[in-house]
Amino acid sequence: MSGFPEFPSFTKTWHNKPYPSISPSRPELSAKGKFVVVTGGGVGIGVAIAIAYAQAGAKFVAILGRRLNVLQEAAKRIRSANPDGSTTVLFETADVGKPDSLAAAFSAFASKTGAKIDVLVSNAGILPDPSPVLSTKEDVIRDGLQTNVIGALNVVQASQPFVAPNVIIINVSSGIGHMQAVPGGTWAYAATKIAVTKMFDYLQFENPDMHIVNIQPGVVASDMNTKHGAPPQDEAFQITLRFELASLSNNCVILAELPGQFCVWLASKEAKFLKNRYVWANWDVDELKSRAQEIESSFLFKIKLDGMDL
Repeated sequence: MSGFPEFPSFTKTWHNKPYPSISPSRPELSAKGKFVVVTGGGVGIGVAIAIAYAQAGAKFVAILGRRLNVLQEAAKRIRSANPDGSTTVLFETADVGKPDSLAAAFSAFASKTGAKIDVLVSNAGILPDPSPVLSTKEDVIRDGLQTNVIGALNVVQASQPFVAPNVIIINVSSGIGHMQAVPGGTWAYAATKIAVTKMFDYLQFENPDMHIVNIQPGVVASDMNTKHGAPPQDEAFQITLRFELASLSNNCVILAELPGQFCVWLASKEAKFLKNRYVWANWDVDELKSRAQEIESSFLFKIKLDGMDL
């Protein structure tokens, strides 16, 4: 497999780990009084996002996932991130491919909190088995679409009765969906990621009071023991394995805390100008803020055909 070239960056500064401007301890990023739900919140980037919101003082942090024992352990980590006890941590088992389980989970959260969801993070997903287009089995792309596209659709539909009118929705996506073709046979993954981004584009168009933003979280280097038989933690880790970490450029690999804290910043007033945009967690937020007017008045960070302002 050929090595990947160094990723270009919109901002001059490229981050691989958390930095002061996105720290959950910043008063400007406080999540006090907020109700946050994270799907796929038991592992990897999902739990990092939940932890960051607990650090920011969210009133309720709720996580969804398929495995009860994983959710229980994640809940302990999230609670420990908020030692003063101001954050109530909740969890429910649910499968994004099963609308009834999602409806039951969101209903349970509503009963326990008596609150509307302020921030919904759609993070659950899979990496379909990579293979060239001509040798890909139909069930591979079907499974990818079922989880990455229909699963996200199920989440937004099941959550609809329980979200605030101005809910902030963060779609944890992958930059591979908007990149040119790359080695590794990951076309099915790329196809599902561009498809779900378009779904959220239409959701935003149809619901202008919502605030939706898509992010490329970065490639997370997790416990290397996973390379020796332990199950992958989440799709971001799977893609790390598939692309062979050693072949990646040094600027690709991040700490999960970076997208975790970046998501807290995205839900703050400072990031209002990124509504209905697609951004990378590696980009420097101070540089982004300095170009807010330019971004809002252009097609920057939107999926479109270059050369046509449509």
